[in-house]
Amino acid sequence: METGYTRSSIPRIVRLAGSGGGARVNREFTERLGLTGAELEAHPLLEWIHPNDRQALEQAMGAKEGCTSARHRAKDGEWICFNWHVRMYSGEVVVLGLYRDDSDARTDLAEAAVLTPRKTLADTLQTMASIVENTNPGMRCSILLLDETHEHVMVGAGPSLPTEYNEAVEGLRIGPAVGSCGTAAFWNIPVVVESIAEDPLWMELREAAALAGVSACWSQPITATNGEILGAMALYSDEPGAPARYQMDGLEIAARMVGLAIERDRLEEQLRQAAKMEALGVLAGGIAHDFNNMLAVILGNAELAAAALPDNSEAKEQLQEIVTASNSATDLCEQMLAYAGRSALTAERLECNSLVMELGGLLKVALSKKAKLEFDLHETPLGVLADHGQMRQVIMNLITNASEAIGNNEGRIVVRTRARRYTGEELRLRHPNSGLKPGEYVLLSVSDTGNGMNPETRAKVFDPFFTTKSAGRGLGLAAVQGIVRGHKGAIEVESKPNNGTKFHVLLPAVAPPSSAPPSAPEEQPATMTARILVVDDEAPVRTVLSTMLGRAGYDVIAAKDGQEAVDIFRRDGDSIDCVLLDLSMPKLDGEEVFHELRALRSDVRVILSSGYAEQEVMDRFRDLGLAGVIQKPAQMQLLLAKVAETLARTTA
Repeated sequence: METGYTRSSIPRIVRLAGSGGGARVNREFTERLGLTGAELEAHPLLEWIHPNDRQALEQAMGAKEGCTSARHRAKDGEWICFNWHVRMYSGEVVVLGLYRDDSDARTDLAEAAVLTPRKTLADTLQTMASIVENTNPGMRCSILLLDETHEHVMVGAGPSLPTEYNEAVEGLRIGPAVGSCGTAAFWNIPVVVESIAEDPLWMELREAAALAGVSACWSQPITATNGEILGAMALYSDEPGAPARYQMDGLEIAARMVGLAIERDRLEEQLRQAAKMEALGVLAGGIAHDFNNMLAVILGNAELAAAALPDNSEAKEQLQEIVTASNSATDLCEQMLAYAGRSALTAERLECNSLVMELGGLLKVALSKKAKLEFDLHETPLGVLADHGQMRQVIMNLITNASEAIGNNEGRIVVRTRARRYTGEELRLRHPNSGLKPGEYVLLSVSDTGNGMNPETRAKVFDPFFTTKSAGRGLGLAAVQGIVRGHKGAIEVESKPNNGTKFHVLLPAVAPPSSAPPSAPEEQPATMTARILVVDDEAPVRTVLSTMLGRAGYDVIAAKDGQEAVDIFRRDGDSIDCVLLDLSMPKLDGEEVFHELRALRSDVRVILSSGYAEQEVMDRFRDLGLAGVIQKPAQMQLLLAKVAETLARTTA
């Protein structure tokens, strides 16, 4: 564009799409192209447009709206590029053409993107590639995205490239000298190849280029706002040559916009997943409460009936099957809650090395005889604030999965623990969108020498109900991920076919628990003299709990709801040694009853019993002197052990 032009003095034309319609051109248009309005009206607009550019403009006119670029013939035969805007007015297709110089080209993409309606990511990529092609008439565009390994490319868009070419580059491994896009994505720099036939970058890809009939390729890396490389975007020319400055500037702008589109799509997917998780969590919580109450009745009565039968009784064996099935159902319910991030945590300071060694010893006998379990533990104790039962579930799941990956082959499973300090930048790159804060972490890794996973399997490994096992439920790793996230941590997997698998769990570090021996418990009254108040609004649950405690020799009082429990305690509180309190009840819930009992007697020992409890509710009980928590359905042995432990403990 000549020096001194302003936006209002750019050569422009307004006309109807067909011939014989009004055509208005400004003075700059006539001077630049040598054509008057009267001369233009003698032919339809498309006859003035370069043959290679007509299809794009014709499509916009057929759609009766849109934006594109196309070259218009001047009187002397020169082809001049214009930006074209198509609209409908009074039933006629009206076209505005604006002369495009370098600076205009840099804004085409941004203007067009604003006019582009919201689409799926695939549609957006196709649209962006088409826009780049329209702003570079006669050229073709492709968008290649990195897969989750960040090592191979997937074709995101290539609207004008042959299917055979797109198939040839699908799965291409990026590298320091792999074509234009593979090199651009590897080094995160623009790459210009003026002659595919001569440039060594294309030595292994010239056959693919021949499929597309392209002779030059100019690429720009696609990056996220945090610097993560997402792929590369390319312009192809049928003839060898170098790009103009405005073409590389426009390609850079387009690549930046594609990066934003990918990030927006990721964010929307995260929001969809969050909404799905919230709905699943509400559903799982409701199911867990009622389901666990039913299981408590089934499990409790089966255990009571089995305890009354001789050891060699066939009926006892059948009852034990009911107990085993009930425990499995309990585990499944807990996995659903963990996956949804709704399982309540009873956080305590744990020492990771000790927990790993404890579980390792238990699991060695259950693992495949051909799998060698090894430990590579940090030289000093490593502390985390975590739920003991859930951390056991995480470690056991990862080790047993590793054993199954090895199968009947000879192999090794290595469990490692390390102390690591991570910066904010490291966490953003390694665990994007996790919300992890810089600081000290405990890194727990479980690796195996099994067959490994392909990228498709690896991408789905944490999905709920996805499993490669013929008899699996597919909740194990999904639940592990839910548990880890619930502990404000992160988990990732590394795996390649025939190269084993590594799971890395990252948890915030805290000081390990003190190794000082616990103080000796105060002598307590004999079991026969201990009086227990059982509070539960479900009559079958209340009955089975009372029977378990009664058979163990305790004096049991039962209350059918929270208000009755408070009334009983107000009358007989001095004689009650422990309260087994249900959390969810009508009239007064467990939390309200707890505070009422504390107001009546500050040293009352309360064990909270719940089929399902929100974490925020459990957090409110923390530091209030709660004697313990029993998760329904509780096995009789566990229930009696918790009550005995509570009675033996001195009141804080």
